[in-house]
Amino acid sequence: MKLRDSTPLLSDLAYERILQALFDSKVPMGARVSQTDLVNLTGVPVGPVRDALKVLEADGIVIVHPRSGIEVIRPSAELVRSTFQFRLIIEKAATRTFAISAPEAQLRRLLALHKESCEAISTSETNANVATELSTIEESFHTPVVASLGNELVDASYRRLQLMARIVKDKGAVFPRAALKSLTEHIAVIDACLARDPDAAEAAIAQHLSNAMHRNLGLD
Repeated sequence: MKLRDSTPLLSDLAYERILQALFDSKVPMGARVSQTDLVNLTGVPVGPVRDALKVLEADGIVIVHPRSGIEVIRPSAELVRSTFQFRLIIEKAATRTFAISAPEAQLRRLLALHKESCEAISTSETNANVATELSTIEESFHTPVVASLGNELVDASYRRLQLMARIVKDKGAVFPRAALKSLTEHIAVIDACLARDPDAAEAAIAQHLSNAMHRNLGLD
């Protein structure tokens, strides 16, 4: 019984360790690796690694080629556009719902968090990498917005989009100027939500995601 119960946990562990290896560049984007490589890398037996690979393939992170290895996705301009296009479809609808239904206390906490973060980041060195700080704030902002739809299918799709968002950034540094732009765009959405103006909130999130796509494409 214990062995049967431990299998999903080992699969989850393998999944997380493979993803972290990608984000830490221990496995380069676009590389081909073997199951043996991943077993050695994760310290997890081959069975759970295979199960993890099935989930990673379903997420679009890897392609498993029988007898010729596992191919890791390579970030591309097309992947950036596709990811943000899908996010736009989901988040425009979610933001309208959030503007109507989010408790005022939650919105004010988000606003305070963003203002505190802006103050902290504005004191950073011009060439400081604030990617980790920005990622934390983005999760605190976008996740509850999408969750406001109360749709499990959307939540599952958005989890995959969050992975893709990390993939397309490909460990790129985020400097204070770009981070402050992003946070200011978040604040515009929050302000519209506080005003209970779903049209303005939808327009603000659409502008934010369009700008974010351009930043990820190196156009801003």
